[in-house]
Amino acid sequence: MATRDLDAVGRLAQYVLVPRIAAAGLTLVVLLNTPRLITVLMVAVPVMVALNYLALRNWDRVTDGLRIARKPHYLLLDCALAVTVLAIVGVGTPLVLYLVGTGLLAGLVYRASLAVATGVVLTAGYLAILAEGAGYVPGHWDFHTTVTLPVLLLASGVVAVAIRRMLHQQDHAAAELSSLRAEAAVREERLRMARDLHDSLTKNLHGVRMLSRSLDAALARGEVQPARQAARVIGEVAGDLARQARTVIHDLRDDGTIRPLGQALRDVVDRSTAGHDLVAALSVLDPPEPARAVRADLLAVAGEALHNAVRHAGARRVDVRLEPDPGGVGLLIADDGHGFAVGDMDGLVERGHFGLLGMRERADRAGGRLTVDSGPGGTRVHLTMPAGSRGATSPAEGPPATGKPAEAPDGVMTGHG
Repeated sequence: MATRDLDAVGRLAQYVLVPRIAAAGLTLVVLLNTPRLITVLMVAVPVMVALNYLALRNWDRVTDGLRIARKPHYLLLDCALAVTVLAIVGVGTPLVLYLVGTGLLAGLVYRASLAVATGVVLTAGYLAILAEGAGYVPGHWDFHTTVTLPVLLLASGVVAVAIRRMLHQQDHAAAELSSLRAEAAVREERLRMARDLHDSLTKNLHGVRMLSRSLDAALARGEVQPARQAARVIGEVAGDLARQARTVIHDLRDDGTIRPLGQALRDVVDRSTAGHDLVAALSVLDPPEPARAVRADLLAVAGEALHNAVRHAGARRVDVRLEPDPGGVGLLIADDGHGFAVGDMDGLVERGHFGLLGMRERADRAGGRLTVDSGPGGTRVHLTMPAGSRGATSPAEGPPATGKPAEAPDGVMTGHG
């Protein structure tokens, strides 16, 4: 048996000891004023109560991984003691419930054949005591005494065996489900990494290949200016590749702890603007926590938009706003840079700029919506994503980062000088 099975069955067997203690104690109370039984009761019943109490308090030590199941003589001694005392006090006392508990313990701890045999022995002993009329008997023809209790004794071991097998099956199913969930999580993580590599590194590597051909052609023609332009773009793309590789490595080294979305976005803002003469203001307005995959895409889009504002737009200030949106979460990133032609997607790709295309693909994959407005006065990137699953809302952000802080519209700031 697996350790988990032993714990579940062992704990249930431990709980059965409680009604056994109660049955023996109630028998002592009921017959305390019976002079001819007081000597036996004052010796045997306290011993039974004490043994069950000690077993209850030290059940792990007593069973020791249920190795007691390989020692049936303990069960035989328990049955013999219980039937002997019952023969003295009579079947009309609460001690009958003690025998029922014995049958349940046999079914939970010992093999099925021994549990069934225990039920048969207890029932035979009960019927023999009933026939002899020993001790207190409420009435030989009482239905409860002559039918209900014998059937209960006979079925106790069988019922306990069925419960034990059901617990084993349930734990086995739970272990399989846990294993399947772990495998699904691994597959999902591998798919996520594949998507990230496809959306970022692969496209930029393809762009480097195309630009290297342009550089080679320009050098072959002796055209210095186009060659310099191609070399400059290759350098920028290489920088993008390095940044994206660091992001992938950061994700792989993540310990799995899910921090509030606002804190995670703050890290993205800090990493993207570090070392640049740029004021970055972050405002977090209690957004819902999206599902993990949606969250990853949202942070990736934010990182790409901030990278564009820092490296390409020549911006002096960027405002980042994270807020609830009908049905999900909204992200707004606005800079005061020189902007670009949004409709010139083909031209951007030809020049090796795949960031905007990747942002759109991430938004579409997550079921979100991305709008980009750009012109001479700056660029506004507005992303809405479905929440997926709701959790705790993001707490208020801490103090601003080092640099030149600027107060955001709602009082949450971060900045770099």
